[in-house]
Amino acid sequence: MKRLERLQRSILVFWLAGRLWLLYKPEELLRRWLRRPEISKERLDRKHAKAADWILACALRMRGVIIKMCQAVATRSDMFPPEFVERLKQCHDSVPAKSWEEVRAAVEGELGKPLDAVFESFEHEPIAAASLAQVHAARLRDGREVAVKVQYPDIEEIVHTDLRNMRRACIIYEWFDTDPLELLPLLTELTTHLGYELDFEREARSGLRVKELFAENDHVKVPDVYTEWSTKRLLVMERVSGMKITDVDAIRAAGIDPADVVQDLMDAYVRMILAAGFFQADPHPGNLMITEDRELILLDFGLSKELPEGYGLGLFELMFSLMTLNEAAMIRAFQELGFETKTGDTDTYLFIARRMLRRSDTGSFEGEFTEEMTDELFDAIRENPVVRVPSDFVLVGRVFSFLSGIAHSLGGRANVLAAMGAGPPG
Repeated sequence: MKRLERLQRSILVFWLAGRLWLLYKPEELLRRWLRRPEISKERLDRKHAKAADWILACALRMRGVIIKMCQAVATRSDMFPPEFVERLKQCHDSVPAKSWEEVRAAVEGELGKPLDAVFESFEHEPIAAASLAQVHAARLRDGREVAVKVQYPDIEEIVHTDLRNMRRACIIYEWFDTDPLELLPLLTELTTHLGYELDFEREARSGLRVKELFAENDHVKVPDVYTEWSTKRLLVMERVSGMKITDVDAIRAAGIDPADVVQDLMDAYVRMILAAGFFQADPHPGNLMITEDRELILLDFGLSKELPEGYGLGLFELMFSLMTLNEAAMIRAFQELGFETKTGDTDTYLFIARRMLRRSDTGSFEGEFTEEMTDELFDAIRENPVVRVPSDFVLVGRVFSFLSGIAHSLGGRANVLAAMGAGPPG
């Protein structure tokens, strides 16, 4: 990465930070000085929308870490306004691919030999392109069909440059602002996750771990990784195909009951999260498929997460307390899961729980973390003095909310308690 490019990336980050500060702070300071009423919600929403558009445009121009930061923000509705969350979700699908020349050079550099020494054929156009890597279809010289995931050239240096710039911007922001958002912990969390996603050897081990978890399950498939051709920056995997998990018409046409797909999906994630404490933490319709033999295909283990010991039991206790309306158990479960408040006032947890439950027709938890219930949870957290929402809970909440959306699109319900037999994990 050239010095000029590093300078350009630094300038873009600080230019964006300056524009955001000028959008919000001068008016806020002037209102305080003149003792005028707080800005109206409508005007504040327009500011949020404009800020989110600026951030999205910058991310799509810079790619790399800025894209990942936007994706992280889009999952933290407990911290950021809806305008940010909704607009920045676009970063999941809006990343242009690198040129074939760059990809070929990167693959050959990792293999240490010409492309045709390993591959009989290699598609120039990618199957998918993300912020850190892209995937191409290929065929090994022994005839095996594979998917090749290759990191972008110089991506590690770009990551380090962007993280350093964002950390500086966050420090300056917190120094100037009297009541800042706590962005540094989010950046630290992002740094950890990026470390996971840049290490393809870890991704291969994670995939193997999940594969072993479902070794005796005929309804879950994890593609093999061909380690003899894989490195820390190159992943050569068994190529698999199937129907998109949300394509209900294709699923029915294959003679599969969509309700069975929902059941298999819930069984898989309940087993990973609540029983094994290790799960694929970034599910989306692009990395979940179903075959005509009703095999659920799990792809992409770059962001796989190990939960603390006993976390599954804590989640079960929270769900059971919400179902039975046991307030003492709710408080205990929130604390065991790592929630903290500024004052230590446990009534905050009850307020959050009641906000969640008001989205239920019965006023109690019925086994499904619906998208509406999860949104209500994070809205309540954003409005109240919760100092720290554990990142593990955010990831799990996002997964269950996603599963609920998938289940509804297939005409079913993502009932966690039903999938685990309404008994604690063990």
